[in-house]
Amino acid sequence: MFAQKKKKTTLWALCSIVLIFLLLSCLYEPILSKLLTIRVEKTMIDGTLKYPPFTPLEVQPFGTDILGFTIFAKVIQGFKYTFFIGLLLSSAQILCGLLFSVLSLYKLGTALLLPVFSYFDKLFTLIPKPFLLLLLIGPYYHILLFSAEDVPPTANMEFILIQLFVLFLVGLPNLVKLFHAELNFLFKQDFALVSQTLGSSKLRSVQYSFKPQLTELILNLFFKILTQNLALFIYLAYFQLYLGGSLETQLDATTKYTVTMSNEWSGLIGQNINRLASTPWTVLVPLAFYGGLIFMLNGIKRALIGGMQNQSI
Repeated sequence: MFAQKKKKTTLWALCSIVLIFLLLSCLYEPILSKLLTIRVEKTMIDGTLKYPPFTPLEVQPFGTDILGFTIFAKVIQGFKYTFFIGLLLSSAQILCGLLFSVLSLYKLGTALLLPVFSYFDKLFTLIPKPFLLLLLIGPYYHILLFSAEDVPPTANMEFILIQLFVLFLVGLPNLVKLFHAELNFLFKQDFALVSQTLGSSKLRSVQYSFKPQLTELILNLFFKILTQNLALFIYLAYFQLYLGGSLETQLDATTKYTVTMSNEWSGLIGQNINRLASTPWTVLVPLAFYGGLIFMLNGIKRALIGGMQNQSI
C-alpha cells in the first residue's frame, strides 16, 4: 500500500514538473519573450566593455552563446519543440506498429506485410540507425541550410516533416516485429484458445482479451521508443542536421556559425558541440536539461508500470 502511494506521488510530481515547464515554453512567444533577457550584445563587467559569449557568472543564470543569445531563454523556448516532436513521432510509430502487426495476423498480411517488415528490420540492424539517418537525410543538407538574410517562413515545418518521415520509417519495422511476436505469444495462451473456440475473432481478442497485456507493452515500448528518438535527435544535431533546418550566420570574414532554426534542445547541443572547450556551458546546460527530461520520462514509466502491476495484483 505504501509503495503504491509512493509511486502515485512520484508520478504526479514528475508529470507536474514536465507540464509546468511545457506551459512556460508554450507561453514563451506571447509573454515570456517580453520579460526575459533574450540577447546580450555587450555589457560592462568590472569597468570593462565585454562582448559575447558570456559565462554563467557574467550573465546569469546560464550565460550566452557566441552570438549573445541567453541559454536560459533558448532552453525555455525550445522545450516544446523537443517534447511535442518526440511525443508525436513516438505515438505515430506505436500506433502504426500495432496496426500493421494486427494486419499481419491475417493471411494477406502474413504473406505480404510481415516479410517486408522483417526484411527491413534485418537490414536496419546491419546499419546503425545514426549512420542510416545520415545516409537518408544527409542529401537534404543543402536545402536544410539557410542564410540569415533569406529564411522562408515555412522552412521549419516543411523540413521537420521530411526529417520526421524518415525517422518514422526507420523505427517502424522493429516495432511491427515486436508487436507481432507478442500477439503470436498471446494467441497461444489457453484463455485465447478457449476464446477463439467459442467464436471470438482475432480482432476482438486484441481489442478486449489482450487489453491488459497490450496496454503494459505499449507503455513500455512508448517510453523506450521516445528515449531512443531523443537520442537520435542528438546524433542528427551532432552532424548539424537540426530538426527544422539550419541557419548560417557569418561571424567574420572567415568564420561561420550554424544554428538550429527551431531552438530544439538537441540542436542547442549540436550547434555548440565544437565549442565545448571554449564555451562549455553552451553544451552542458542544454545537455543537463536533456538528461533531466529522459530521467523524468523513465521515472514516469516506472511509476505507471508499477501502478498497473499493483492494481493487477
